[in-house]
Amino acid sequence: MSNREQSEPIELELPDGVLDADQAVELIRAWIADGSLVVSLNADAFDDRMQDWGRLLAQVGHHLAKAAALQGHMSEAEAMAALRKGFEAMHAAHEPTLSGKLRGRQTH
Repeated sequence: MSNREQSEPIELELPDGVLDADQAVELIRAWIADGSLVVSLNADAFDDRMQDWGRLLAQVGHHLAKAAALQGHMSEAEAMAALRKGFEAMHAAHEPTLSGKLRGRQTH
């Protein structure tokens, strides 16, 4: 089935422990939709503590590097180096056109 014929978006399963947690808050959702990055953020999750977002992104990077190694693509160190290179290239590049709006949260 081609992407055009796909009727439902492909979502990831909730991580282990989320449903059993006393408190769980989704922080970020990222999709590629028709070739473009679409992001939903819980932008006020850390108030003005942007350093906490930096730590979160670094931890996500470590998870990605571990996954790349487990899949046999490259070592964790090579994956981390590639992630840093990609981050720096995007950070230094011309800012992409971003748009968005603040929305509320959903409680399930």
